[in-house]
Amino acid sequence: MALEGRVVVPPSPFHVLELHGGYLLPTFRRMFAQVSGGFWVRPWPDVVRRQVERGGLDRGDFLWRRGSWDEPADLAPLWGLLDLDLEGDFYQRAAAARAWARRRLGLGRAAEAAPFFGLLGRLVAFRSLERTREERASDLLDVVMAATVAPYADVLATDRYLREALVRVGAGVRTWSGRSGEVRALARWLRARAG
Repeated sequence: MALEGRVVVPPSPFHVLELHGGYLLPTFRRMFAQVSGGFWVRPWPDVVRRQVERGGLDRGDFLWRRGSWDEPADLAPLWGLLDLDLEGDFYQRAAAARAWARRRLGLGRAAEAAPFFGLLGRLVAFRSLERTREERASDLLDVVMAATVAPYADVLATDRYLREALVRVGAGVRTWSGRSGEVRALARWLRARAG
């Protein structure tokens, strides 16, 4: 994302959870030290709460400087979201997923207007209609990460399936997958913006 006249790529508690302290962690720490500008993505429940309270988006509600490689994202508040037995068309499924997630987070009905809930509902609805795809353990992480990050980001690099989902549900963020051609295109795009 562009911030203070430069490209900033912050690490997040989602990265910490996904890396599990594994062998790639030192590489990711070095990479983010170079591109983060010292910023981190706040924990997702805090981002959502701030977004709901503000009634919109502000990058100050999204970024902070207190993140840690020892604090992974906690997805427990939304466990069960992807197991919902959703029915109806895409819009009905999205509305049901939004309402379920909002209730699980203990928020009032008005919270569903927040961008997080809108994108989360659409991603869950999309996934529920794509029954031919085999489920993965990281699916909940992917949809919560995307719903948290995409409303604030200029660019999102992710896996091929989530990239397709974000495009098809109209997330409004430029996305790239890990395919080699897309990685090269993303690198060119970032270089052009970095000056």
